[in-house]
Amino acid sequence: MPRDRDGNGERLDPIETFLPLAYQIHQLDLKLAAQARSVIAGHGGLSLPQWRVLRVIGMRVATSSTAVRKSLGFDKSQFSKTVSSMVEADLIRVGPHARDRRQSELNLTPKGQAALDQLGPVLDDRNKHLLATLSPTERKVIATALAKLSRAAEITEFDNEDPET
Repeated sequence: MPRDRDGNGERLDPIETFLPLAYQIHQLDLKLAAQARSVIAGHGGLSLPQWRVLRVIGMRVATSSTAVRKSLGFDKSQFSKTVSSMVEADLIRVGPHARDRRQSELNLTPKGQAALDQLGPVLDDRNKHLLATLSPTERKVIATALAKLSRAAEITEFDNEDPET
């Protein structure tokens, strides 16, 4: 297949075929974030970082301040500003951590739960829309590929290894 075509034979934008993978992923991330901000803006006054914190706490992925911050990849300053704005907006409550005094425990307030309940299904539909553009095989491949790329991105010293081996 020519390099300027995707797996379905559709013509790719030239920028998508010749730039490094990290750049292409960054460009996709920018588009996805813009789309998410647009959807969120139509359903209340949350920012994208606030939504992400709500979702992680609401799904019980993490509730300690450090675990939430790390799971989202936020730097300490951004996380602190986001949490402060959410406390001020009565979306989350910050309390002492049961086992670690250096940590805080983050919990949704009723207002935060209502925001999650309102926006969650809308963003779940967005996720379904995005996944619907991929075949079942492509969904499996992308999940595997993203996991592999995530692990590879943790390595900072490189040799001339063959990526196919």
